[in-house]
Amino acid sequence: RRSWSERPDKDFHSEWDCNYGWTKTDSDEISSMQIITGNALCDKNPHYLKFCVKKDSSSFCNKAYDGVCLQESADYNLTMWIRNPEYDGELTILCKSKNGENTNNPATAVKTKIKIQKSLEWQKICASFTATAKIKNGIFEIKQNVGTIDYGYISLMPANAVAGVFRKDLFCMLKEMSPGFLRFPGGCIVEGAILDNRYNWKDTVGKTWQRRWNWNRWAAHDFFMGAPGTSPKCCPYYNQSYGLGFYEYFLLSELIGAKPLPVLNVGISCQFQTSELCSIDSPTFFDEYIQSALDLVQFANGDSSTKWGAIRTQMGHPEPFNLEYIGIGNEQWQTDTVDFFERYTEFEKAIHQQYPEIKLIGSAGPDVSSQRYSAAWNFFNKEFSSNKNFTVAIDEHYYMKPEWFFNHVHMYDDFSRNIPVFAGEYAAHTEKKENNVEAALAEAAFMTGLERNGDVVRFASVAPLFARKNYEQWIPDFIWFDGDKVMGTPGYYVQKLFGNFTGNAFVEHSVELAREDEKNLINTNCVLQNEFENKNESKCKSECESEKNSCNKIFTSVTTNGKNYFIKIVNPMECSTFVDSVKIEDKEINLSNAKIFLINGQSLDKKNNFGQDDVCIKEIESSPKIEIPKFSVCAIVL
Repeated sequence: RRSWSERPDKDFHSEWDCNYGWTKTDSDEISSMQIITGNALCDKNPHYLKFCVKKDSSSFCNKAYDGVCLQESADYNLTMWIRNPEYDGELTILCKSKNGENTNNPATAVKTKIKIQKSLEWQKICASFTATAKIKNGIFEIKQNVGTIDYGYISLMPANAVAGVFRKDLFCMLKEMSPGFLRFPGGCIVEGAILDNRYNWKDTVGKTWQRRWNWNRWAAHDFFMGAPGTSPKCCPYYNQSYGLGFYEYFLLSELIGAKPLPVLNVGISCQFQTSELCSIDSPTFFDEYIQSALDLVQFANGDSSTKWGAIRTQMGHPEPFNLEYIGIGNEQWQTDTVDFFERYTEFEKAIHQQYPEIKLIGSAGPDVSSQRYSAAWNFFNKEFSSNKNFTVAIDEHYYMKPEWFFNHVHMYDDFSRNIPVFAGEYAAHTEKKENNVEAALAEAAFMTGLERNGDVVRFASVAPLFARKNYEQWIPDFIWFDGDKVMGTPGYYVQKLFGNFTGNAFVEHSVELAREDEKNLINTNCVLQNEFENKNESKCKSECESEKNSCNKIFTSVTTNGKNYFIKIVNPMECSTFVDSVKIEDKEINLSNAKIFLINGQSLDKKNNFGQDDVCIKEIESSPKIEIPKFSVCAIVL
């Protein structure tokens, strides 16, 4: 386990708690369990569990977050690496509810015996079984007879996992967003709290049981990035097994139809914690950081005759992943002691010397309002003026109040078109940092501005995406899950709506809206005559724009893919509004045959609950006069 000290030396404290998650079920007279170092399954993971039964039979079990969750009649695959020089007999695998809770007398969903033979070397054991009952928050247990067995690796996966890796319901939630790209692995985890803790992609490929374990940068906090006044939720055991590594991220991108966008460390640890540096003048900087970027391109795109392309082929993917983009650094910024600009320049030279087709993304730092933000844009603009291949976009991050997003819908209207923007991390944070309708409406309104300025905002991604219930270190998040269920937040459904109903060009349009009382007419007029790639300037004006309360505006956007028009209308007001007419490129549009998709928020503080996504996308019947309810987001497809 890890903990963080706020002392001037910014120290980290490690406590060796090797039995966290694993417990034996009997007294020391019957069995013993030890974590041993040395002569392990592989050098990268030097520890293994030694379980010795002295008489009769005994077991050890795993807590699996809040317990193992199995579905009745579902199939599961078990993989283990064990060493048993003297043990010759059976192992019993059990999955059962705790103390009979969660039904069925007490429920034992799995009880299967595996015959094993003596082995002086590590041997792989595989088994498959079908759960005979549903259990939630249960126990995974391994029972053995008298004797000693070394356990180096244990994995239990649902047989219906997509590509044998991804939990099916989580995968479907992601794919249904229709994302254009997938940014991975983050985030501050790229940097690490110290450089030894950074996310090194080479540690995450190869056989899963041969991947180096790493502690998680977010485990080293005794504070919670949550709502003000809430108790800290310390997660000192939050670690990384790398069962999901760069190969799996590339595979996931391919399966969901998204372009991969990996982010790499530039020899700087998290600047909010230690700012540890690998000197740019040291051989290590090139050998471990720049060479790592070059090898990543080879891993993703090289053929099987290359070193890293061969590793990808051996892992099961002989075809290239067609990597186009790489993020150079996460939230890095230039200071008197941190030379980020020089580091980016060295990466750019080396990568483009060998792979000129790769597009690089720079960093504007952790905010969009400080001097460090301005310094970043000044640097990249200067370099871009003499080298158009220097960067393809600059990564901007903003976690702000809903009011900020409403007030910054026009943020990019007059933005320089010199270098495109990557809105790499953004989310609306309410006072209590809740995943509610208020935050979703603010993000939806802001996204109409991103669509309008799609010629300069080439990429946009909300963050963080996934959160495990009861184990989160940061809120809000967009998709929540536990061992049994998954929940989309209102913000998730906004992302899904925009992802599924969008074009590649913004068009001139006029939308006339009448409020519920029919007395006030609102007209939004957005003019843009060219496609994203050729647009110079555009402005969207509304008669409500002069109102002080941002939530008293209607926000609209219209895009086309050449076949369909996609009209987005965001209504954050406390009353319904009706679409009186829509003009696209000065032509009146008949809405009677349109398809209407609505997210009806009902109230600003409305949230979804597990198993009950009330705030979601619903298709409604079209009519000549379409109602846009209060606190709602609508997509009209023509």
